[in-house]
Amino acid sequence: MKIKIIFTIFVVCFLSSCAYKPLYKKTNLYHPHKVKIVIKSKEKYENYASTMKLLLDEKLNSKSSKDSHLKLVVSIERIVSNMGINKDLSSDALMLVIEARYIFLDKKGELASGSLRNTGSFNYTHNNYANIVSMEDTSKKLVKSLSTDLADLILALSAKRKISP
Repeated sequence: MKIKIIFTIFVVCFLSSCAYKPLYKKTNLYHPHKVKIVIKSKEKYENYASTMKLLLDEKLNSKSSKDSHLKLVVSIERIVSNMGINKDLSSDALMLVIEARYIFLDKKGELASGSLRNTGSFNYTHNNYANIVSMEDTSKKLVKSLSTDLADLILALSAKRKISP
């Protein structure tokens, strides 16, 4: 009888004290402070600027964040060019390049700045609708990748001075 009680206590203690701890936590470095995000683009009616702002806001800010002077300004430029893969330099594929220049500011001034660049390609056909869909799909994927990379850079920032929100 004593063996069963000791075995039961041992099993309960062993199962309740599991050594599993997650490696990564979904925390925000600037959690108590809200980061204002400004996206600039030359094209007026492009959807990728609002998509990037939404993705960055989702990753950098939380609902319980307080207002602050932290600001992230991103300038997006999109370049479409022929790939020139045939001998006569004609092409049936297009290359899409999206470049994002960013600057991260606080109350005192600049904390970090730089640029990120991502490229993608898609086939160019005689069907205009298919070309538009391919370009939008490629743009969406590139913007998603760029916004994830940019948010990770901002969260992993090691500033030389103390951040003053």
